Amino acid sequence: MKHLLLMMLVLLCDVNILSAQAKAVHFRKLQEFLPTTELKGFERKKPTGQTQSAMGMTTSEATVRYVELAKSDSVQMEMGEIPQNGTKTIEITISDISGVPFAAMAAMAYQQDYENETEDGYEKSVTIKTNYRGKETVSTGDYKRCEVEFMVANRFMVKLKAENTDEVKLLYNLIDGIDLAKLEKLQP
Repeated sequence: MKHLLLMMLVLLCDVNILSAQAKAVHFRKLQEFLPTTELKGFERKKPTGQTQSAMGMTTSEATVRYVELAKSDSVQMEMGEIPQNGTKTIEITISDISGVPFAAMAAMAYQQDYENETEDGYEKSVTIKTNYRGKETVSTGDYKRCEVEFMVANRFMVKLKAENTDEVKLLYNLIDGIDLAKLEKLQP
């Protein structure tokens, strides 16, 4: 009986914690932090975003894509379509996960130092701009891709993902276009 009562108290506390979660920054504010950096040979598409609330939890994210310009894709680019023929693409997403219970646990995953390597690529921990811990993943096999993701202020998850290329330097050039110090101080 004591255990049942204790379980009920814990569940009630969890409901109160869910209702007291921080409100996420609206996606339009997050869009202001997406890089506007020009990448030679790429076209920056229009940013997108969403803010959602469900069961007392709020999340928000803003995304922008860069698509490689190629002569054979000019017709598709004029029509606003994104080519799917091995063209290099880069997607940058900034998510506010503060409204999700236990979201800070995601940041803890980046606190460890590690490096893994296979015949098709590697994954390792990295430090971005001396303040932000994250991970870098590069696949160099038949399907090339790379990714850098990290947390800012245990609230904002920043993820850069490139398809059809293993040139991780492209991602770091875009990171330089994000004001991370200002993002860290952003409030809803």
